[in-house]
Amino acid sequence: MRDEFTALLLGQVGQHEGRDPDGTWNNRQRYSTETPGLEWSDGQPWCATFEAWAAHRTGMDALWPMTASCLTAVAWWRNHNRWTDYPVLGGPFYLGPDGGSHTGVVVAYDADTIQTVEGNALPLHAGVLTPTGYRRMGDLRVGDPVVDPEGRPSRVTGVHPKGVRPVHRITLQDGSAAEACEEHLWQIGIDGRARPRVVTTLELAALVSRPGSRVRVPLLEPVEYQQTGEPLPIDPYLLGLLLGADDQDGSQDGSQVVEELRALGLADVTAPHRFLPARYRRAGVKDRLALLQGLMDTGGTIDARGRIEFTSAAERLARDVQELVRSLGGRAAVNGGHDAHDAHGTSPRQPDRAPAEAAYRVQNVDMPHFNPFRTPDKAERFVPRNAAWARRVVSVEYVRDEEVQCIAVSAPSRLFVTDDFIPTHNTNDSGSPEGDGVYLKSRPRRGPGSPYGYGVPAFPEGTVSADPALGGIPAARTSAQATTPPAGAPRWPGRYLKVQSPMLHGDDVLMWQRRMAARGWSISADGWYGPASAQVCRSFQQRHGLGVDGIVGPVTWNAAWS
Repeated sequence: MRDEFTALLLGQVGQHEGRDPDGTWNNRQRYSTETPGLEWSDGQPWCATFEAWAAHRTGMDALWPMTASCLTAVAWWRNHNRWTDYPVLGGPFYLGPDGGSHTGVVVAYDADTIQTVEGNALPLHAGVLTPTGYRRMGDLRVGDPVVDPEGRPSRVTGVHPKGVRPVHRITLQDGSAAEACEEHLWQIGIDGRARPRVVTTLELAALVSRPGSRVRVPLLEPVEYQQTGEPLPIDPYLLGLLLGADDQDGSQDGSQVVEELRALGLADVTAPHRFLPARYRRAGVKDRLALLQGLMDTGGTIDARGRIEFTSAAERLARDVQELVRSLGGRAAVNGGHDAHDAHGTSPRQPDRAPAEAAYRVQNVDMPHFNPFRTPDKAERFVPRNAAWARRVVSVEYVRDEEVQCIAVSAPSRLFVTDDFIPTHNTNDSGSPEGDGVYLKSRPRRGPGSPYGYGVPAFPEGTVSADPALGGIPAARTSAQATTPPAGAPRWPGRYLKVQSPMLHGDDVLMWQRRMAARGWSISADGWYGPASAQVCRSFQQRHGLGVDGIVGPVTWNAAWS
């Protein structure tokens, strides 16, 4: 039975869910409608439904939690004394807090990893770089152009809403950061290894946590923004000189330059409030380089060892310079403010440097493609970096649960660019160039990013949760040892449904709402537990003599099905 079950799951790899007319993937699939009792879950995240479908198709309804909720499934395994810290061939794993975020099935394992059948994503607010600048992940549609880190044209070929998932922040050594769900993919290089690897966010976390590990993301080629053909009003190098100079305060004479500065909103701007206009930050590569060179020739320094720095009293200008460097394929970190060590608002060349109220330093500037200086005394000290240089990942940390989405792109590299000019990988690694569906994964078995735990099915032919030499424990060996789920109410999902911020969302909320609607209560079954759901809960509790608090705990949950 185990072999039949896993073969059925593996046979689904590459299958996709449906799309709306605008091309958006919509979580609609065959598995919900073909699983008795779970028809309602169509259109919802379906990782648990997929497993229940396979269990039903192989006659394992009594041996598997027939639910669309990961939390309910975890509770089912625990209540049936079938929960373990070790992988089980043909058994499920669960991720996230209390195992409620995602599930898949283990089809192979060794001492360090598990091979799984399962689904991946970026938060809806995450930025995706396009030829006209950044756009929200949640606003992208199939066919939209995006920026390929290698400078090739690319378009969105698939958009995949993934529901609420745990989100992690990936931080690089230069301070740049991006957020992604735990199953999003990253192309990385590891020092000492010639070939790049594609790993999930959780696998990336495990690699970064290893002592001495040096994990890097790919180089970014200079970004080619879409141009209108209209000339820039001020020569970009001249604008850079003016904004980088110590005494530029908008008080120049009434020349044409002043009029153009006024049109750009820069004529009457004092030093702490300088910035780079958006049309210059999105200009062509040559113009952006000229702008950077003007800024560096006046406000920048380079020492005898080739270390580059730009200082400004304006935080916004410092951040704009950092963006400029990154868009040209370089890296830069911004340090400073009121507590900045040895930060000054006056020129680094001035012998008596007076401390400023606030100063911002663009430091650790590396430019693998261009020399950021024109003046000979600075330009000759510039040392270009090796072409193999890339940005090092220093941390991967869980930040919150949030609704996420991922995309597939047409680029041959399968890469696009997310926040802070960080290259990241196409969503789907199933062998298909697009689509959200069933796929294979490799995950760490223990450590950061490893599963919360595993369920232990009672296959008739027997199974073992892990090789005893690796610390495993025996599992049930006959179907007679399996405990049939009780009739009546589905098991309480293990979390209290209540009004909170951020608002609770999930299959367990949707299941309770649908049950209340079926009993005649006026309630919207949308999977979000807000004030309207709490009011229905209080009315229900009052009618049935329960404690009235508007919270769906185990007693209120069971009463809904009594």
